[in-house]
Amino acid sequence: MKKFTTIFLIFAFIVCSVNVAQAEDKIKLKYDFQVGAKLKYSMKIDGDVTIQVNQNGMIAAPKNTAKMQGDFNYTHEITKNNAAEQAARINVIYGQSEMNTIVNGQKISNSDVPLLNGKIAVIDVGYNGQVIKYKLPDELPVSLQNADFKNMFTIFPDRFLRIGESWMENSETVNEDNENYLVINTVNLSRTLLGIEQKKSIECAKVKVVGNTTTITKSKKPQLKLDGKVEARIEGIVYYDLNRGYIVYSAIKNTINNVVTTGQMSENFQTDAKEITTILNTDLNTVVELL
Repeated sequence: MKKFTTIFLIFAFIVCSVNVAQAEDKIKLKYDFQVGAKLKYSMKIDGDVTIQVNQNGMIAAPKNTAKMQGDFNYTHEITKNNAAEQAARINVIYGQSEMNTIVNGQKISNSDVPLLNGKIAVIDVGYNGQVIKYKLPDELPVSLQNADFKNMFTIFPDRFLRIGESWMENSETVNEDNENYLVINTVNLSRTLLGIEQKKSIECAKVKVVGNTTTITKSKKPQLKLDGKVEARIEGIVYYDLNRGYIVYSAIKNTINNVVTTGQMSENFQTDAKEITTILNTDLNTVVELL
């Protein structure tokens, strides 16, 4: 159970690349999908977690505290650029990755995450940043199958931005493609162009991100009972390379409330033999760097 709820948090933090064009004292953010480009990233996750597990008909269990640590490596490879359809195709190729929970000084490794190594997710995205469709890697463990890439790319405004100017991202997406889960994502974010700064010796556009996201996951099969909701408060900074357009560095803080209810079904799938609710409250820091 702990393994599932830990994995439930991972994929929301994968990021993508952008191109930035300058005009006088203003800049315009737009995507630059150059076929053959390969962007290697590392993503490190560090968080403090409070866990409580409640079973129906029983007294609530005491809360436990733990730390969460993750180390992910992946590459974005642009494989197609279709000017007629105003869309591109990107492979997300996963390298060696791990996710650990530390309880009372003891490290508990998630055995599913290393299985990502060598796996490839495929994403079709429009020039405006709208994800058209995506395909998860084949043969993923069940705990990784609830990933939703619909909000992987930021949709930038079709206008030039002055320093200090903001734009909003408000969306709701529904993913019914997975045979096991229905996933609904709601995003309400404000992004502000703070200025032009050097980061890792690269001239970058610095953007502040603030807002909230919600992910609701429901089982589509009676024998796979699951009801999950993740609510997150997001605050952070992202740096974009002004010359090449790609993310150079991002540091995001997420305050997350994650509630997952699972059940063991009777043979005729009509009633629950047992129901367990797991509540996770997490303060999570995610750092992404272009390698």
